[in-house]
Amino acid sequence: MPRNISTVQKTKKAPAVSKKTTTKKGKSSNYNAYMNTALSELKKADPALKHNDAFKKAMEMWKAEQKGKAAK
Repeated sequence: MPRNISTVQKTKKAPAVSKKTTTKKGKSSNYNAYMNTALSELKKADPALKHNDAFKKAMEMWKAEQKGKAAK
């Protein structure tokens, strides 16, 4: 039984895509650096604190700090 063209097209595999093996990491933004230090400090102060809660507190601290800088 001959195959339909549509059946042949469906069974063909897509060509392999080459992936980049090396990537350059850029400099961390001030926000990223702040969040890394704030999260580690919050975890040291309260190890039982969940990551989501620690992240929320760190975000609030970041916002308060940025408002203070903007007011100056």
